[in-house]
Amino acid sequence: MKSKRIQNKTAESRRTLPLAMLYGTAIWLLGGLIQAQWWVQFACFVLSVLLVMRINSKNLLIRIYSRSVSVAFIFLSCAAVFLFPSWTGGLVQLCCIAALMLLFDSYQDQAAVEKAYYTFLLLGISSMLDANIIFYLPLLWIMMKIIVYALSWRTFFASLLGLATPYWFMIGWLMWQKNGDLQAIVSLFAVQDILQFPFDFGSIPLSHQLIMAFSTLLMIIGSTHFIHSSFRDKIRVRQIYYGFITLGLYSLAILVLQPHNELALRMLIFAASPLTGHYWALTNSRISNILFIVLTVALIALTAFNLWISSSVS
Repeated sequence: MKSKRIQNKTAESRRTLPLAMLYGTAIWLLGGLIQAQWWVQFACFVLSVLLVMRINSKNLLIRIYSRSVSVAFIFLSCAAVFLFPSWTGGLVQLCCIAALMLLFDSYQDQAAVEKAYYTFLLLGISSMLDANIIFYLPLLWIMMKIIVYALSWRTFFASLLGLATPYWFMIGWLMWQKNGDLQAIVSLFAVQDILQFPFDFGSIPLSHQLIMAFSTLLMIIGSTHFIHSSFRDKIRVRQIYYGFITLGLYSLAILVLQPHNELALRMLIFAASPLTGHYWALTNSRISNILFIVLTVALIALTAFNLWISSSVS
């Protein structure tokens, strides 16, 4: 039997998650949590971590005891210091993670009308804060069909009803506020500048480019390992991981077309986290151990760099 290496001891330790939470809190404090009063943003981050933990434990994403999925999410999210100030981005990310949690809970249940409704209700609410949510709607329906096998006519119409619900309330409130002026109401729902042509990659800050590249690298490493070793996991777990891979690739494609899309970057980070956690927890080789150390140090260095950039800008 192979002896446990640093990566395995770290991935399997019960102390890793509490230490990661302390680390995440420290990064938020250094980033300006108290000075900038980012309490809503920080609350969204904490709740997002709790939902990732719930997804991990509910679906048994790692076949051994490990909190590496949640830890990877904390470290990657904290490296993107430039995302801290956006309360709308944090709230939309929270809603999206909650929606995906409900989607995975409806695995092989084509009668899960209630879960389909609440999944898309969360997306409908999110779309009122960030119109880029519309890019992810087709992906969610595809995942319902080929990943979790939960798409039926009943769940599809429930999803449409969930999407429409927040707008029904909003339109009723606007009708009252605008005294029935339909033209004024329609103008409020106009979506502008979702796509930008030509794609100006040169205008993307270096900190954004580095996070995109690092998250993509981790996703590629984790996806390659998972596809190679997926036969050891249960069918449900495989399907969920294929969902993460699909979400990550889709988000990466959006970032290629729309480099400034904050939602796509947040979803790329979220999708890369379980794939990274799976790799760290379930490999035990000299190369993977060295890679774990190098990438962990690089991620901490990237976080420090982004903290320095954010402090110099402010």
